[in-house]
Amino acid sequence: MEKLAAVKYFPSVRAGQYDLLALQEIEEERKKKITPIISARGNTLKQITDFATKWGDNYFWIDSSRFGQDTEDPVANPANNDDNNFENKLQMFLSLQEINRKTLPILGFKSGDSQRSAVQFGLKLLKEFPLVALRVEGTGSVLDKNISIARAFLNAVSDDDFNKTILIVDLWSTTDMPSLQEEGPVMKILNLLNEYPIKNVVTLSTSWPEDRPDRGMNTYAQCIDPLWQAIVHSQLSERGVKCFYGDYAATNPVKDLLDDYDPSKMSQPIPFAGYYTSCSWYQERQGAGGENEKYREIAKSFQKLPGYHTDNFCWGTRAIAAIASTKREKAGHMAYWNKIRINQHICAMIKDIDDGLLQRILKPQQTDEIIDQDDLDELI
Repeated sequence: MEKLAAVKYFPSVRAGQYDLLALQEIEEERKKKITPIISARGNTLKQITDFATKWGDNYFWIDSSRFGQDTEDPVANPANNDDNNFENKLQMFLSLQEINRKTLPILGFKSGDSQRSAVQFGLKLLKEFPLVALRVEGTGSVLDKNISIARAFLNAVSDDDFNKTILIVDLWSTTDMPSLQEEGPVMKILNLLNEYPIKNVVTLSTSWPEDRPDRGMNTYAQCIDPLWQAIVHSQLSERGVKCFYGDYAATNPVKDLLDDYDPSKMSQPIPFAGYYTSCSWYQERQGAGGENEKYREIAKSFQKLPGYHTDNFCWGTRAIAAIASTKREKAGHMAYWNKIRINQHICAMIKDIDDGLLQRILKPQQTDEIIDQDDLDELI
């Protein structure tokens, strides 16, 4: 797994135009510390191929979106078809590999997919790519079926190929602390490590809130993704398993509209934005629908936050400063501020991980400022 030796973070996004642009704005030195997960969707592959071209000599993961909003998506729908062992998805992955040799595939599937097709698809990926990630997701009976498919694939993997196989434990949206008990989804997936010699695990979730503050209000929301992941990483490291932190970069893939705003079908959105700092998000919502100049007030509020990272911290904070000062003529719109939020979150999370956030969470004497100690005790 030397190819990912410098990587610390797997930010995951659905392939919206501004989501991919947020990744492209990340500085080269920071890019080396992440391998983003792209869930393919859209009218065509153009946005994703553009990303692959511009991402440069850095690894990234590609999957097909299986989120509800993309059920009939022109890109995701054919890729999720399991006919002929997911031939459409295989060709999509191979076409991206021709554009960027650092493309890495994800073996993902729905609970109703053919087990044999998923296994054959996974084995083909192992032949064509240097690394393959097995993504296990869902809850309840869906998760149980997905684990059965994952187990069938792992039974077919050769001993040598386990060295190039990574397990992604994907909890999707988790607004509450996930259970780490034996029957909880996390441990159900991680029980695969008791059966197979998997030595690399990515933990992935989003706690970006589904609700927003009322108009004219602001609020803080806790980012709990590092909390449960820190505990799991600590437990797995004792077993010699290398762990990678992952989240959905301050997005909710189940609910977010991305850049698909259609004024003929939807009302103008009320200006809303969020800013990540110290395991929490500050959120603010101002003005009326379409009153985008209110974003300037939101930008100024961000600059006054105790945990603001300075104007020159990353592309996102530079954009915030330019809007607050009116240096940028336009104050932006929903999709543009999604780009700011994603970029700022990723860069701030890289810094937090570099500064030892996941280790500090487990030390009670240093935890009170980061998370609620009662939440940590309850989770453990």
